[in-house]
Amino acid sequence: MNIFKLVLRRKYGALFIGHILFYCIIFYTSIVLAQDRDKARPIKRFAHPERIRYDGSCMTIEGKDVYIYSAAFHYFRCPEDLWRDRFKKIKEAGFNTVETYVPWNWHERHIPRDMQDQSKFDFSDLKRWLKMAQEEFGFYTIVRPGPFICAEFSGGGYPRWLAKYRPENLEGFWLRGNDEQHIAWSQHWFDAVCKELKDEQITHKVKGKKGIIMIQIENEYDAHWTPGKDKVLKALNESVKKSGMDIPVFTCLTNETRGSIDPELSQVFDCDNYYVSGPSDAPSCAYRMMDLRKKQPDAPGFVTELQGGWFSLVTGRLSEEHYSDDRHFKAIGLMTMLGGGTGINYYMFFGGTHLDGWGARGMTTSYDYNAAIYENGAIGPKYLAAKEIGAFIQKFESKLVRTEGGPCELQGAPKSLFGGVRISSDGTKFIFLHNTDPKQAIKGRVTLLPNSTNLVKEPIYNVNQHGEKVLIKTDDQLASQILKMDKIEVEYDLAGLESKILVVSAGRSTAKGDWWPKKADTIQRPSKVPAGIRISTARKAEDATDLADWNGMRQLVSLSDMDINDFRYSIYRSHVVLTAKQAEREHYLLFNMYTRDIVSVLVNGKPAKRLFPDRADAQSWTTRNAFERIRLDEYDNRFDVAGLLKAGENEIVVAYENLGHAHGYVPMEELAGIHHAGLSLSETALTHPLEWEFSTDLAGIQRGWNLPDFDDTGWNKISLDTANEIPRKGNQVQPKGKQDGLVTWYRVEFNLDKLPKDLWVPWMAKINASGNGYMWLNGHNIGRHWEAGPQREFFLPECWLNFGSKKNVLTFGLRQTENGALLQALEILPYPNTAEVRKDR
Repeated sequence: MNIFKLVLRRKYGALFIGHILFYCIIFYTSIVLAQDRDKARPIKRFAHPERIRYDGSCMTIEGKDVYIYSAAFHYFRCPEDLWRDRFKKIKEAGFNTVETYVPWNWHERHIPRDMQDQSKFDFSDLKRWLKMAQEEFGFYTIVRPGPFICAEFSGGGYPRWLAKYRPENLEGFWLRGNDEQHIAWSQHWFDAVCKELKDEQITHKVKGKKGIIMIQIENEYDAHWTPGKDKVLKALNESVKKSGMDIPVFTCLTNETRGSIDPELSQVFDCDNYYVSGPSDAPSCAYRMMDLRKKQPDAPGFVTELQGGWFSLVTGRLSEEHYSDDRHFKAIGLMTMLGGGTGINYYMFFGGTHLDGWGARGMTTSYDYNAAIYENGAIGPKYLAAKEIGAFIQKFESKLVRTEGGPCELQGAPKSLFGGVRISSDGTKFIFLHNTDPKQAIKGRVTLLPNSTNLVKEPIYNVNQHGEKVLIKTDDQLASQILKMDKIEVEYDLAGLESKILVVSAGRSTAKGDWWPKKADTIQRPSKVPAGIRISTARKAEDATDLADWNGMRQLVSLSDMDINDFRYSIYRSHVVLTAKQAEREHYLLFNMYTRDIVSVLVNGKPAKRLFPDRADAQSWTTRNAFERIRLDEYDNRFDVAGLLKAGENEIVVAYENLGHAHGYVPMEELAGIHHAGLSLSETALTHPLEWEFSTDLAGIQRGWNLPDFDDTGWNKISLDTANEIPRKGNQVQPKGKQDGLVTWYRVEFNLDKLPKDLWVPWMAKINASGNGYMWLNGHNIGRHWEAGPQREFFLPECWLNFGSKKNVLTFGLRQTENGALLQALEILPYPNTAEVRKDR
């Protein structure tokens, strides 16, 4: 009515009135269509609604509305002896739930006989993790078994051996697609994992006991371009149900389930993942949550991955350099609440470590993630922010889970002020204010207009796993859920990037409101911690191929065919008799690979000159046709062997460096190993195939050189640099040596004094070395060393350290690069500013 009065008053005439009438008809039609769509949407069905169910507001567990405050913590990225410490910290921060991916390749490392064979699965560590989380710490749990998990984990969770079953001549991507063979193998995985998880569901526990409350199928499916996704999702959902899982099933960033009216997929609800494009972009979380709830009105607003930081890449930046700090952490959490979110899972809350090299290709050993709980178990400002939010949720949970509202127009506000209001059923107001300027504080008085939505003015982006901004399409009309409310005036005082909530009880003025979250207690740091130990000497030896266990090969096969599906170094060897003419003419040694891994070569004891690839590091795959399959006539490891061959018998020894299983694109669908190899007259065609022997591991591994009790007295003793500062991070700052072999081993010893019982100190090794390889602490594989950087500090888990008179042994097995494998300097020391006083332990 006011619109028509305005038109008449301004005398715009009949034409304008006609336009207005037209848009009114469109608006009315859209309402009718929306109502019809709501009528068409199938009713949610719950197997045990008295135990767990959900509606458009929240999860209801055993009759209580619950705000799901969840922390991502992967059991496979943390030594089991440290699980309890991480759980305790998560509990103390106020979380009621923990979430984990469940990687297929972690649990089925050996090829089964067929799809019906489940004898190769081992879920024992997952079961122990769930038991500790649920029974000892009282957490609800959320599991995400994939089959594709992404997670910056090897193969995105797919086993490497699975590539053996890719149908020939299949166009496009196979994994994550709707090919029957892929679906059948995915059901093989889901049938197995769900049977193990069945009894851990909350619906299968005694009332009052904690258990699994949600299970995910697939993962961020919108980011994968393959037809027939609904077919895959239905198959996975069917496996879930047939295996006895009767808790809510969900997806994340999957359009096929978001607001679906399909009889099957409508029973699966979709969640969002928020990785915002910058420190000032937290308001996008509110808008995206409103959009999610509008498109899916019969399910709670849940964020499966609320940005806890970011991962680090070889040759890239460390997680600590990511812009996400405690202010940003708090802002995206509170802005998600403003949009109506009643479930958030911080990813990662504890990141951990890629032990044994299980990170996806290109990942650093550290998966610290700039998370609230550091890789080494220490806590800092971001943890305190999480604790503050946790206390707020615990205080107001019963009111927060059922509210109306959202972002609204702010009158008299500076450009950097963003906010809105939500109101609970009892009239309690939650007034959210956020300063989007990271540097400039703001202070003043603002008027909120709850009935006037603060519409989206700028494009909204998410950040994918490659760090790329992806445009998010949201509904242009995100109206406030509040039908009628008077304007609200608030005095505010916000530091740069600060976020606050003014809680106002029903009938009270804002002047009587209470600002939340409250400041958490500070962390108690000791005044003194142990000094570091600069290592002055090491023992050194070259990997002795003559000590390896060799197996003849009638023809080259993949590593998976030899039951190798992890990330060790392997050795190939060929003995070939050449004529003088052959030795003179065959200048090239060519390798056709199953995947784009790296090999290094000794010909008659001398290093062969690498021709391709020129960059032999973990990032090479991203620049070498990662979207194209390797052809049988493509030689992507090529060497110049001119002058190294001789008439008579020649020995060629090859070190194979498995760079890791990529978690996307073509390399995710490839096996590993050398497909065929030999000498050649040219760089483009193989003219002299060779016969090969194979050793499944380095000779040093087979002879126990990585074990703490190995007797290394026969090794050469060398001096290390103790004068110069060791860089704590950086790319291409390794020492510059020269290749003279394939793999070089080092062993160092050190002792650590016992610490007082109330003092907790995390330890690291700061290393300056060239060469790529693995490191072992007292026999435990603590991950990869990539000479390229940027990681130079490596976590030494305290559960694997010895304190007191018993020595520690740190061992390195390094594949030589063009810089050789030179251990130049090493220091064992506490992480700075992370030690804690623990009077309760």
